[in-house]
Amino acid sequence: MSTLGRGMVPLILGVAIWVVPAPAGLTQSAWAYFALFVAVITGLITEPLPGPVIGVLGITVATTLRLVAANPDESLRWALSGFSHPTVWLIFVAFMFGLGYERTGLGRRIALGLVRRLGRTTLGLGYAVAIADFVLAPFTPSNTARSGGMIFPIIKSIPGLYDSSPDEGRRRIGAYLMWTAFAATGITSSMFLTANAANLFAVSLIRDTTGTRIGWGEWAVGFFPVGLVLFLTLPALAYVIYPPSLKASPDVPEWARGQLTAMWLRLVWITPFGGPVVPDVYTMVAISSGSAASSRSTSRLLSWSPRASLSRCSASQVRTPGS
Repeated sequence: MSTLGRGMVPLILGVAIWVVPAPAGLTQSAWAYFALFVAVITGLITEPLPGPVIGVLGITVATTLRLVAANPDESLRWALSGFSHPTVWLIFVAFMFGLGYERTGLGRRIALGLVRRLGRTTLGLGYAVAIADFVLAPFTPSNTARSGGMIFPIIKSIPGLYDSSPDEGRRRIGAYLMWTAFAATGITSSMFLTANAANLFAVSLIRDTTGTRIGWGEWAVGFFPVGLVLFLTLPALAYVIYPPSLKASPDVPEWARGQLTAMWLRLVWITPFGGPVVPDVYTMVAISSGSAASSRSTSRLLSWSPRASLSRCSASQVRTPGS
């Protein structure tokens, strides 16, 4: 189906619901909002435009037509309320850290360093993959970005060293590594509040519903007794349940060393003016360390600044003509 066709489907469906008289007990505005909701969800399924664009279009239509509030100020306040939520900004910041890990190559360097030190045996290689995911998890709130964007590009090259592929020889080493990586990211995503965006939304829902606040430290302390046991036993358990036929991998550390050497040679370079440049990876390390050391202060800042500024903007500073 063409892009135009995929765009017409949610539009026609939304209009069709909109023109139908509202059922008993619902106002016409509530029924129109339901029609808009169905159109947005359908648009997210057919994808004529990127998902974020469709979401913003839905908010814009609801605000412009005053489907949520009759007063322009209240309607605008509703539209901006989601952007003022501290959880949204916390997810945004965490995604920026994850993107920084990927773009600077720091995540790849961490994983390769662990593979180099622990990869002489297949079991050690499994622990290297799991530990790499564990180290990256607090700063990457997407298990897809973490495992698919940072871990998988590294481990997918290892089975080829031993002629292990999905079509032939997968039980030599490849199947064990992939299964361990897949299972490890499920555990690490639960161990840290910022390891998965769903964790942040769950904490936000709990706070709004019950008034109970769960911080990063409380989440980690609460889950670590169980999570640490699961994490430490996972590679060994997979090694027993789904054993690889290849028990040693002496070529892997040398391969990892070669990959690291090629990366480190690009870390320091000279500007045309003759001065050294501080590599991006060092900057990323400094930012990550500083963020971890000041996590409590950062949480307070995130819970205050966006909410205060955007709420003030929507409540008192932004006015529509004639209001």
